[in-house]
Amino acid sequence: MDPAHNQRDIFQQDFGEKSQRVANHLAVKEVNVDYWIEKFLKETEKTIKQTYSYESAFNLQNYFNVLQFSPGLEEYALLLAFENIIHTFDDKDIIIFDMAPTALTLRFFSLPFITLIWLEELLKLREKIYAKKEIISEIKIGRKTIQQDKIKAKLEILIHQYEHLGYHFKSDAAKINLVMNNDKLSFSEAFRIKKKFNDIGIHIESVLVNKSNSKAVPDEVRDEFNSQKIALFPLSSKRLLGYNAINEYIDENNEILFFWILGDNLMARKLTYKEIELMLNDGQYHLAETYNKKFGKNLLVTRSPINDDVGRLFGGVHAALDI
Repeated sequence: MDPAHNQRDIFQQDFGEKSQRVANHLAVKEVNVDYWIEKFLKETEKTIKQTYSYESAFNLQNYFNVLQFSPGLEEYALLLAFENIIHTFDDKDIIIFDMAPTALTLRFFSLPFITLIWLEELLKLREKIYAKKEIISEIKIGRKTIQQDKIKAKLEILIHQYEHLGYHFKSDAAKINLVMNNDKLSFSEAFRIKKKFNDIGIHIESVLVNKSNSKAVPDEVRDEFNSQKIALFPLSSKRLLGYNAINEYIDENNEILFFWILGDNLMARKLTYKEIELMLNDGQYHLAETYNKKFGKNLLVTRSPINDDVGRLFGGVHAALDI
């Protein structure tokens, strides 16, 4: 969802609306914002025509060329794309969104909640108008209720849609990982992002400090994100362009990959990674005993391989038993 085409640079491959496979368990697609803006405008035009039989009298069609430049339209287009991806690829284990630059991303996350406030006020206003006109908005025939007011019905549908989008952002299934570079300016920007997310009730799961030259988390980052997991991504000595370069970087810094499972206890991560590495090499069950400072407990850590139908290793189960 980043118009800067970072994924094209990283994988050295062109992407578009149709997802392309780049590895056995990885496919990439790039959101075409112009396509989704056009789709949003067409849906808006269709709604107006269905709602207002007198639409042609106002000649609204002439205004749609101007509407494509309206403020906020890009955010609405990204929301349409986001919802489409969620429903189209709901059979996938993980969907990763590479977000747009900070300003656009903040407007994107805020949009469902701001739009809900606007729609709810419009619905109240519509109900007041109907009350004053004393017009019957619903007709009941048996068990069936027919909505006479098309505008009120559309507002209720939109409210439901944006409540659903807001739920996606706040659900436990959504894990927001905040990436920042290792410099003061990036830290300040990250702190503002956290405040904005707190205002709209969205939780940041993890923080990744990119291009780090140190193994220690900066004090200001640890103080600000004291309830988030923090990972340091070392500065690469090579340009990370191409799938092979990414794999080489992962091999050189493979301990990072196990951070999400093992938390921020460095001793536990180091001791347990040895067992994980052994399992990846020989495909066998491994265990290790370690002391976790965070919980103040001795743990028996196990790693069990998971094989596919033909016996190939494709995952594992990590468990820590309090002993």
